[in-house]
This record gives sequence, structure tokens and C-alpha cells, in this order.
Amino acid sequence: MKKYFKAMAGALALLTAVSAIAGCSTSSSGGTSNDTGANNSSESSVDAGPTLTSDENVQSAVGELTSNVEDEVSGIEVTDKLIWLAWWKIDENSPEISLFKELYGVPENVPDGYTAADPGDVFINLNTSYAERYNNLAKYVQSGDSPDCFPFEIGNYPYSIYSNLFQNVDDLFNFEDDLWADTKDVIELLKWGEHYYCPVVSIGCNTVLWYRKSIAAQAGVEDPWTQFQNGEWNWDTFMETCRAFTDPDNGKYAIDGWYFQKNILATTGTPLIGMEDGKLVGNFNNANIEKAMDMLIKFDDEAGESLRYPREILNGWGTNPREWNAGNVLFLEDGKWAFEGQTSVGGFKRLNKDWDEDEVQFVPYPQMPGSDKYYQPMKVDPIMLVASAKNIDGYKAWIYCNAYTSKDESVSEAFNQQFMESYECPQYIMDNIAIIEDPETFTAIFDFMEGIGPDIASGDNGDTPLQTLTFYPYMNGTPYTVQRAEVLPVIQNRIDELNATIS
Repeated sequence: MKKYFKAMAGALALLTAVSAIAGCSTSSSGGTSNDTGANNSSESSVDAGPTLTSDENVQSAVGELTSNVEDEVSGIEVTDKLIWLAWWKIDENSPEISLFKELYGVPENVPDGYTAADPGDVFINLNTSYAERYNNLAKYVQSGDSPDCFPFEIGNYPYSIYSNLFQNVDDLFNFEDDLWADTKDVIELLKWGEHYYCPVVSIGCNTVLWYRKSIAAQAGVEDPWTQFQNGEWNWDTFMETCRAFTDPDNGKYAIDGWYFQKNILATTGTPLIGMEDGKLVGNFNNANIEKAMDMLIKFDDEAGESLRYPREILNGWGTNPREWNAGNVLFLEDGKWAFEGQTSVGGFKRLNKDWDEDEVQFVPYPQMPGSDKYYQPMKVDPIMLVASAKNIDGYKAWIYCNAYTSKDESVSEAFNQQFMESYECPQYIMDNIAIIEDPETFTAIFDFMEGIGPDIASGDNGDTPLQTLTFYPYMNGTPYTVQRAEVLPVIQNRIDELNATIS
């Protein structure tokens, strides 16, 4: 049996450090940090490509927003710069930073033991490698010298709460206020026990299937986005498209990407591990999940039809976006933010000046035939309040700035223009993103399959039980029911263990 994860950790860490930058929304994003804290031993430096440029229209929209909300956030005073730990830097040209400066000014005090790259910055950025992010966070927490903020990751939730890395925000926000109306359902979903930890300000698409329009046409397949618009994009038509393109003898494969198989599971409408009433619930025996796994096994090169790019053979177990660029892979599974990075579709679009303006396209994951709704994997980007963080008012102010900018239409419109100019992103990409994030079209699915602990679920730690359950059918051709019988007891024991901590 092939061991998928034995070589994955290093390659995934490198890829994510380069390209896992949140984007295509008004949530903070950017490249790597050039700020360092005195206690920071995890600094790394990665060229993440272009960043947002300062924009007068954004400043104007933020100025108008300021006058509308300043009375609602009065009473908060921020004197210390905020400390952010992540594998990317807070972009000081983002709309929410602009609003923060308008409402609270630039905090002048630098916390003891830290240095600021620029006195005009709101944040001190502590940069960590992706692979070491939780180890470094734990060191800060244990030292009593915590950063203030850390990005939410459903891939380590709720285990990160179980590990005492974050504190609840029960007393900081009233989630019954209208400000939270659009995200209240997800805030409630993400409660752990009776406590709130995740002040969700927006819901966005997680990943999509990127393709080159000319490559699809040359292969004689109907344009996937057109199929989607016509209501014909489902598992069946998707598989037909994959089969029509695939030609292993000539190095042509339908799909490449880290998380394709997990996102296909979301289209069933049932998370492998869901959250109900503040507790984890496993759905391992769900019939639709079994159907999805039966489809995924067809992508394997031994048990299936060789539809996926054989990265374990051709690229040292790593994904290979260059093959998508060359037209040898039809679909590249990647985030909607892929236009920001240098090593994915946005970088290729900027380099290939001879491509048609509409060459780069994407399509959402296909709908399960007979499904009552169109389910899609979605993501949220709440900012977590780190355990023992000291700058509580600064954190609270920062969350409010994210919430207000994400909901203001004028700011969002100005930000979209800023984003398109900064990253040479075409208008149609932004328009199509708006379509696939329309709650009238899609029903969001959130899966906690990786959030039950790295020893059980992380692909960074070898062939862990949960990872083998999802990856072995797709990568090894192992039937899901066979793998389930082997690993389910240890997975269920962990779920029961976590749930017991809040009983």
C-alpha cells in the first residue's frame, strides 16, 4: 500500500507558506512579515508576490463608513500595537486597517520585548512557518507572553480550544446585534460547549476548480462554467469532463490539488465530522459519503482510471501547478485567493501576457445528483483571541473594524477595485466569486474532520487515522469501507474524549 503522507508534510508546508494567503474579500491578507518580536524564533521569509497598493477610493469609502459607525464603537481606547502571529503579514493597506486608524488612531506603545517595523503600523507581525505555527503559538502561551491574535483554522478546531490556546469572547461582543445577523448561524455553529470563540464577520468560498478556457476547448469538452450556468454541473458531467480530458499515455490528467477529495465530500451536504449543539458528531456511515468515496476511488491510478495527476510518481508527492500552466492538468484545486500568489493561477496569468483576457477560469465543485440543495465547502476567517493575550481592547477594536468593512457595500466595492488593480485580477473573476458565494445559490458546509487533534487527523504527522480515511480511497485505491473498519474506533474515541470535556 502506498503511504501518501510520509512525504507530504514538508511539501505542504512549503506550498502553504508561499500561497496560503487569505484574499478576494475584505479580510486581512498579505505576504510575509518583516516585523520581529524579541522572543520570536520562528521568523521566516517568503516572497509571496504583489500586495495591496494604497487606494484613494478605499480611503474615501472608509472615511464615509467612519462617520456612520464611530458612535457605535465609542468607549474603546487602544494604546498598544496589536501583536499578530501567523504565516502571513497583516496588510497595512487593507480597508480594515484604514478604518482602525480612523476610529482609534495608530497605537503608539510597543509592548515590552517587541519592536515595530514602522511606527505608523497598527500591528507587530510575528511570522511563523506554517508547519510550526501551533508549536510556536503554544510556546508563547506557555510563556505568558502571548500574541493578541491568531487566524482561525477549522483544521485545528475545536482541538485548539481543548489545548487551551484561545480564550472565549463571550463578554466582548453581543452576537444578537444586527452587526452579526448575516453570520449568526455560523457563530452559533462554531460554539464549543456554551462558549463563543469565533467572531465570524464573513463567509466565503473555500476552494474552487481552476481551469484554462483554451485547454478545455482544445480537449473538446464543454466549458465547465457554462455547464454550471446551465444547471448541468454535477458529479456525472464532471466525471465525463475528467474522462474526456485524461490521457495518461500523453501526460494529461484531470485534476491536481491537495484537498479535492475533502471538498467533494462537502457536496454531499453531510460533513464527515459535524458540530451539533456545541459537540462533535461523526457521520462516517452516511450513505452519501460512501457514494462520494466510491466516486473518488475512480481517480486512483491503480484501482481507478488514472484521472488524477500522479504526484507521488512525477513530483515527489507534491502538487504541481506548473503542469496546469502547461495545459497538462485540466483542473487545479486551489483557493479563491489564488490570484494573489506567485506560484498559482494569478502568478501564471501575470507571466503569460499572450493569454486571452478570459483564459483563467474557475468552476465550483459539482452538485451531487439528486441533491435537494447545491452544497459547497465554505470557509470563515474569524480572528482568534489568544489565551493570556493582554491587549483585549485592541483585539475587540480590530474585530469591529473587520466586521464593519466586510458588510459595507461601498468599502467592498472599492476594495474589489483595489484588489483587481493590485493583482491584475479581471472583473469577471470577481463577478463569478460573488455568484458562488451567494447564499441563495449555495448552502455552506463546514467539516471539522481535521479539528480533532494532529495526532489523529493531521497530514503533517504521517498516515494518521482520519487522513487515511479520506485520502486512501483517492490516492491508494483502498475502498472507504475497508479503511473505515480499520481506523474508525480510534477516531470515535477521540470524538468522545473531546465531547466529554464539555459535558
